[in-house]
Amino acid sequence: MNFYSYSFYGGMQYHPTGQEAKDAADDAMKIMAADPTPYSAADVAGVTWGEVTERAASTGEVGYALKRQDLLSYIDEHPQVIDGKMHDCQGNLILLKNIRETDLMYHELVLFVAVIAMGLSGKMQRFKRRIFEDVTAMLGLLYEKFEVERGGKEGNMTFFTFDRNFKLVIAIQKAIGFGPELQVAKAKIDASLVEMDAGNDSDMKTLATAAFTMVDGKLNVAAVLRLRTLNIKNEQWREAMRIIDAAIIVLSSKKQIRLYRRDDQDEYIAIPLDIAAL
Repeated sequence: MNFYSYSFYGGMQYHPTGQEAKDAADDAMKIMAADPTPYSAADVAGVTWGEVTERAASTGEVGYALKRQDLLSYIDEHPQVIDGKMHDCQGNLILLKNIRETDLMYHELVLFVAVIAMGLSGKMQRFKRRIFEDVTAMLGLLYEKFEVERGGKEGNMTFFTFDRNFKLVIAIQKAIGFGPELQVAKAKIDASLVEMDAGNDSDMKTLATAAFTMVDGKLNVAAVLRLRTLNIKNEQWREAMRIIDAAIIVLSSKKQIRLYRRDDQDEYIAIPLDIAAL
């Protein structure tokens, strides 16, 4: 049973579908509202229905404990204990009595968190897909309304609710790399530093060195691009910056969703969708 309905009239009932749970709650509300003698307005308002998130599960000799429905469903599909044994990381079946109690506790804790996380991840994926589908459909209506032929990919977009309390931003996040021209740009930069006698200029030397220092086999893209913001009046340096521009390669682009809520100071505060930001 994955759904429930509750009322003073019918008590707690379990149902196989959400629609049956809703129908039972609706019926209870009608019956209770029609006969106000035994039921108060608060009783009618207390009728509820919804999805079961926890149910009693046997804990052996200890008795019963409430466990989340999603965890129990996962265990039903992926049995953790088989004939009193559990698989270790190499696939061997180990008797429960030979497994440390702390390891069993860690196992249940991590499995509990992982199952919830997988469910949330799936919901987030569906949420993201639905938003992009709705935005694409709305843009299609706009193109049709203004009789404009649709072509190419949409760029960054911002939408507001009518009262401006919420803001939706569709941003294009690009992953950038560099072609082999970057090596030519580095040689030009080195030559320009010598030409300007900037070898003793610690700031310029530090920036140039940092820009072309590999970390874990990768260049710091931001540090390389930051060189273009420097106002250096040297032709070799400027030529190096033009070469950097030519060396830029867009490796990939990804649409990002950003949601904002307007606070009491009329500032838009991001609604965090990243678990690390919560």
